Amino acid sequence: MNYAIIGFGKIGHALAKAFARNGIEVAVATTRDPESFAADAAAIGPTIIPKTLAEAVKADIIFLAVRFESHREVVKALPDWKGKTV
Repeated sequence: MNYAIIGFGKIGHALAKAFARNGIEVAVATTRDPESFAADAAAIGPTIIPKTLAEAVKADIIFLAVRFESHREVVKALPDWKGKTV
Protein backbone atom coordinates (compact mmCIF):
# COMPACT_ATOMS: atom_id res chain seq x y z
CA MET A 1 0.00 0.00 0.00
CA ASN A 2 1.32 3.44 -0.83
CA TYR A 3 0.33 6.90 0.37
CA ALA A 4 0.25 10.45 -0.97
CA ILE A 5 -0.47 13.84 0.52
CA ILE A 6 -1.83 16.35 -1.96
CA GLY A 7 -1.24 19.81 -0.61
CA PHE A 8 1.88 20.86 1.21
CA GLY A 9 0.77 23.77 3.34
CA LYS A 10 0.43 23.64 7.12
CA ILE A 11 -1.81 20.57 7.13
CA GLY A 12 0.24 18.76 4.48
CA HIS A 13 3.43 19.46 6.44
CA ALA A 14 1.85 18.17 9.66
CA LEU A 15 0.75 14.97 7.96
CA ALA A 16 4.18 14.51 6.37
CA LYS A 17 5.86 14.92 9.77
CA ALA A 18 3.58 12.25 11.24
CA PHE A 19 4.53 9.84 8.44
CA ALA A 20 8.23 10.67 8.87
CA ARG A 21 8.12 10.08 12.64
CA ASN A 22 6.86 6.58 11.92
CA GLY A 23 9.31 5.91 9.07
CA ILE A 24 6.53 5.56 6.48
CA GLU A 25 7.22 6.63 2.92
CA VAL A 26 4.70 9.10 1.54
CA ALA A 27 4.57 11.12 -1.67
CA VAL A 28 3.79 14.81 -1.39
CA ALA A 29 2.43 16.83 -4.27
CA THR A 30 0.97 20.18 -5.17
CA THR A 31 -0.05 21.75 -8.43
CA ARG A 32 3.47 23.20 -8.59
CA ASP A 33 6.63 21.53 -9.85
CA PRO A 34 8.04 19.11 -7.20
CA GLU A 35 11.42 20.85 -7.34
CA SER A 36 9.80 23.96 -5.86
CA PHE A 37 9.09 22.19 -2.56
CA ALA A 38 11.75 19.44 -2.61
CA ALA A 39 13.91 21.21 0.01
CA ASP A 40 10.95 21.44 2.41
CA ALA A 41 10.22 17.74 1.92
CA ALA A 42 13.87 16.79 2.48
CA ALA A 43 13.95 18.86 5.68
CA ILE A 44 11.17 16.69 7.11
CA GLY A 45 12.89 13.42 6.30
CA PRO A 46 14.04 10.92 3.70
CA THR A 47 10.67 9.14 3.56
CA ILE A 48 8.93 12.26 2.25
CA ILE A 49 9.07 12.05 -1.54
CA PRO A 50 8.11 15.07 -3.69
CA LYS A 51 6.15 14.08 -6.80
CA THR A 52 4.00 15.62 -9.47
CA LEU A 53 0.27 15.69 -8.95
CA ALA A 54 -0.17 13.16 -11.77
CA GLU A 55 2.21 10.75 -10.01
CA ALA A 56 0.74 11.27 -6.54
CA VAL A 57 -2.86 10.48 -7.51
CA LYS A 58 -1.72 6.95 -8.41
CA ALA A 59 -1.27 6.17 -4.68
CA ASP A 60 -3.64 3.74 -3.00
CA ILE A 61 -4.53 6.16 -0.20
CA ILE A 62 -4.59 9.92 -0.74
CA PHE A 63 -4.73 12.58 1.95
CA LEU A 64 -6.30 15.67 0.44
CA ALA A 65 -4.86 18.72 2.21
CA VAL A 66 -5.81 21.54 -0.14
CA ARG A 67 -8.11 24.52 0.23
CA PHE A 68 -11.70 23.71 -0.65
CA GLU A 69 -11.63 25.94 -3.71
CA SER A 70 -8.59 24.02 -5.04
CA HIS A 71 -10.15 20.56 -4.97
CA ARG A 72 -11.57 20.85 -8.51
CA GLU A 73 -8.09 21.19 -9.98
CA VAL A 74 -6.93 18.11 -8.07
CA VAL A 75 -9.93 16.07 -9.22
CA LYS A 76 -9.00 16.70 -12.85
CA ALA A 77 -5.63 14.98 -12.32
CA LEU A 78 -7.21 11.52 -12.44
CA PRO A 79 -10.02 10.59 -14.83
CA ASP A 80 -11.39 7.82 -12.60
CA TRP A 81 -11.23 7.92 -8.80
CA LYS A 82 -12.89 4.53 -8.33
CA GLY A 83 -10.98 2.34 -5.90
CA LYS A 84 -9.18 5.30 -4.29
CA THR A 85 -9.36 6.06 -0.60
CA VAL A 86 -9.31 9.82 -0.07
